[in-house]
Amino acid sequence: MPNWNLSNEMMLVIALAAIALAFLLILWLIKRSTNPKVCRRKVTGILKRFAGIRQFRVLSDLDLAFEGKTAHFDDVLIGFYGISFVTTLGESAAYYGQERDAKWSRVDGQNRKTYFPNPLILGEKGIDVVRQIFAKNHVYNIQMEHLVVFAGARKKTEVYVKASAPVLKRRELRKLLDKVRYQKDNSVEVEKLVSLLEQYTKKS
Repeated sequence: MPNWNLSNEMMLVIALAAIALAFLLILWLIKRSTNPKVCRRKVTGILKRFAGIRQFRVLSDLDLAFEGKTAHFDDVLIGFYGISFVTTLGESAAYYGQERDAKWSRVDGQNRKTYFPNPLILGEKGIDVVRQIFAKNHVYNIQMEHLVVFAGARKKTEVYVKASAPVLKRRELRKLLDKVRYQKDNSVEVEKLVSLLEQYTKKS
């Protein structure tokens, strides 16, 4: 019979190794929760789960080109109600800006400030490109909106943008999609719009 009795020293080594592994796992989970790419994918996941049971569609990382103009959206939710164009800010940081400012800023955990173009204004310009595409193809009366989602880690993301602007945190996105306007049937032909947008996808 093998001897399964372990010395106190061996038990101590095993216990310390287990603690070290647990600590490394916690660090990995914390780092993962603040990874911008992971945070962006979580927003895409929320949209796809919402779309999946409703015969809606989600287009991700969409780059459009039309008559010399371009537009980019991180995600596009197309449903019977209309279209939601989503810009996701995945960094865990404090965000500052006003609705019509040319630039916003973010301050990360190391107190480093970065300026970037106002995503609300970029979204408006992008939707204008979509309207031109639709008009060119005789598609009218589609309800469209642009949302900016702050997707960073909940406890490390602060938003100092006027509440009236179409901005929200990731955890608020599910609540927004539960609203009645996303359940309305405005006779939008989902697959037709998907095909049309894909037709104008910018080739890399």
